Amino acid sequence: MTILHLVLLEFKQDVAAVTQQGLLQEFLTLPQKCRDRSQNLYIKGIRAGSECSPTAKSNFTHLFIIEFESLEQREYYKSVDPVHADFASRILPLLSNVTITAFQESDLCSDDIRL
Repeated sequence: MTILHLVLLEFKQDVAAVTQQGLLQEFLTLPQKCRDRSQNLYIKGIRAGSECSPTAKSNFTHLFIIEFESLEQREYYKSVDPVHADFASRILPLLSNVTITAFQESDLCSDDIRL
């Protein structure tokens, strides 16, 4: 079961582009830095993108999708991992808006659909 952890970001207007770029690049390095309690790398993958919709209704500018093998790994990342906590403590004050959610990857078979 793959867990997809989605993060949508909007930087404050006064955050310099070079600062934004540095933090975005650092975000992409977390899979090589974050280790579980056994000191094993545990982030399965990460993807990123920039907002490109001409009809966007939000001000989010960047999206990250972080993949985990289990919900337990995602919870460790979110609540315990010191590398992630350090990164979050530096990026969060520079954001005017952030949305974070998680989904279980699925082929949307009838058992997975919630009405």
